[in-house]
Amino acid sequence: MKNLKFLLFIICLVFFLNVIFFNCSFATLYIVKDQEGNNICMTNKEDLVSEYEKFGYAIWILKAGGLTQKSPEPHIFSNESQSQLKPESIDLEPQTKAVLPSTTELIPAEKTNVERNKMIEIFKANALTEWGNNFEMVNNEVKLQTEAYDWIVKQTNYTDIMARVRKKWGNDYTMVKSEYEQKVEAYNWISQQKAYPEIMLQAIQEWTYDYPKVKYEYEQQVEAYEWLQKNKNRNPEAYKRASNQWGNDYVMVKYEYEKEI
Repeated sequence: MKNLKFLLFIICLVFFLNVIFFNCSFATLYIVKDQEGNNICMTNKEDLVSEYEKFGYAIWILKAGGLTQKSPEPHIFSNESQSQLKPESIDLEPQTKAVLPSTTELIPAEKTNVERNKMIEIFKANALTEWGNNFEMVNNEVKLQTEAYDWIVKQTNYTDIMARVRKKWGNDYTMVKSEYEQKVEAYNWISQQKAYPEIMLQAIQEWTYDYPKVKYEYEQQVEAYEWLQKNKNRNPEAYKRASNQWGNDYVMVKYEYEKEI
């Protein structure tokens, strides 16, 4: 009787082991890791794994015998991804030259290439975090960030403005480029204004380095000031009351004065 029970136990054990190993053979699990060895995800979808391979992520295969690393693809990007990522107006090959003043020492090409490649890896990781498996949007985001980065590293003027916007936006180089251009445009406009220096000084004191807001404030105050000069004699007493209340804030003086004329 004992032998019969033992035999039944062995038969059941063999049956369950066969079921387990049979199922596992059809359910290959892949573990996606970044360049630093951090786990990104675990999946059994080979098409998703293929997309991650295009972005240079390491793929590990989980089998009954343990983990084995999947052989990498010959290229980090497929031809399709390269065509999507490569902007028409820029060369995505590593840059070996930079536009610098004659008094500035050129950065070694090797260092420039290393920094650029590191930033592209960051762009990939950020895009995957934001867009997940929407690889069309991932590719587009990497392309835009790379284009903005290549433009930014060539800028040598207005270094204070560049430092502030880079501190604000970090690795979002599309926003760095956009805000840098806006602030430089406003700064140059402000520098050309010669009329009403006191109004300009007030705007700068209020908004300091936010040059687009300085420009906007100056334009609003000048418009109100010139209107008041033309219309203050229509009701001198009302103009005096508004001026006493709001002082050099000509926008508010105009607002109060218009109520009484």
